[in-house]
Amino acid sequence: MGLWNLNNFPLSPESFVSDIKNSVIYKILNLPFSRKTLSRYLEMVDGKTKLEHFIEKFSTDSRGAFKRMLEDSETLFPYIIFEHVCRIFGIERDKLKSVSENPLVRRAILNIAETVVKNGVSMPMTFAQPLMIVWNITARCNLRCKHCYEDAGVLSAGHPAELTRKEKLTLMEEICKTNIPTFAFAGGEPLMDPDFWELANIGKSSGLYMSINTNGTLINERVAEKLKEIGFAYYGVSLDGATSEVHDRFRGVAGCFERTLNGIKNLIRVGEADKVCISFTVARENKDEIPEMIRLRDELGIRKVVLYNYVPCGRAAFENDLSCEEREKLFQLFYEDLAKGRSSLLSTAPQFGRYCKEMIESGCGNQTVIGHFSSGNADKLGNIVELIGGCGAGRAYLAIQPDGSITPCVFMPDVVIGNVKIDGKISKQNLLDVWEYSEVLNTIRDRRKHPEICGCKGKYFSVCGGCVARAYAYFGSFMAPDPGCILNNKHVAEEKQGLKITQ
Repeated sequence: MGLWNLNNFPLSPESFVSDIKNSVIYKILNLPFSRKTLSRYLEMVDGKTKLEHFIEKFSTDSRGAFKRMLEDSETLFPYIIFEHVCRIFGIERDKLKSVSENPLVRRAILNIAETVVKNGVSMPMTFAQPLMIVWNITARCNLRCKHCYEDAGVLSAGHPAELTRKEKLTLMEEICKTNIPTFAFAGGEPLMDPDFWELANIGKSSGLYMSINTNGTLINERVAEKLKEIGFAYYGVSLDGATSEVHDRFRGVAGCFERTLNGIKNLIRVGEADKVCISFTVARENKDEIPEMIRLRDELGIRKVVLYNYVPCGRAAFENDLSCEEREKLFQLFYEDLAKGRSSLLSTAPQFGRYCKEMIESGCGNQTVIGHFSSGNADKLGNIVELIGGCGAGRAYLAIQPDGSITPCVFMPDVVIGNVKIDGKISKQNLLDVWEYSEVLNTIRDRRKHPEICGCKGKYFSVCGGCVARAYAYFGSFMAPDPGCILNNKHVAEEKQGLKITQ
């Protein structure tokens, strides 16, 4: 998956007030009157929403509150909202217009506004449009990884019904028309797709906040320079061992460790070190490599190591998955690294959010994580952790497959819930209709309405919620508990009695 590089995000989440959940703005935005009023500001006027026009007016209005109320009473409510927004983000009023002209911020503001109108403010949020799209643009790959969710690799010629060049370009243009703020290229190996650079340039032209997930073997100095020129926010480079012996065995091709390491170093040479992350999929066979991966992170001077949750789908075998006890021990190692103040190790396992909260509750630490996007001091991050939440499948994130199929997550490649192409036509509305109306997505969203399915009884749903892809992989059900959580041991045992695990 692609991750946000929140270090370079124009608005810092760490400036959120710690008590946002109980603040005036939280209560105001959930009022029916507020949501109805806000809906009118999403109407289009002269090519922009009324909300965008209002932001321009708000930024330059120097009238006092009393005079403004007498002369312009209909804007009283939105003024109150945006005064709070400016305070929360630490933005001076006259700077809001210039900040909102950033395409990423504009998309995020409109997405959140639409979300409040449709769903109100909840913990965590279910967004009106995805916060992130991950597009597997090809199933072609030059490696043959043991854990590949796409079943891509050297023995694969790619998906037989892969979108054509014209269809891909159209899809990228349509995605850029939405209020989806972040986008990730994935695969297969996206750099093997001959259409990649055209697609990336379309995203660049629209100001899309883009990341790429790559095995790094194709990143020579020329490619590194071209990637930098595009302006990617984040590079997730897959490295599953600190030695060639471990990594090459895991990735299925001899010599790929050195090529991947060279790819990382080429990105560093061109000045992209702060955007580079090692993506490490934690399996039973390589879990002992993590301390060395942390050392390698520090030695290279790159931004982060992200520990990817192993999900048994595609070619990933169940026997290589960690037990929940093994995963819990690793959380302790992760947390110790965060406690050193590096904020440079994260995990896509949603239970790590639960672990962090338990440590805070027990007085054993004060570190927390925003999903797998960012980390830091809990006093600073406050309740944004609960707003963003843990597992984002169907709630904040969606995946597109090489043939245009839409799935809830890249780790659920066989759960096809729609297609970007209907009757031969690709449009953004096809994508957004699936997001809003898919029965599967609405079932996944309902998981948090059933605390009985998890061992925590819903206590940690706002920061975790369990990995729905793992639940589905093991039990074939979107409402099953995630067997990766140690609090679910009893529930998993009961689930195994009632459902057959595919192993």
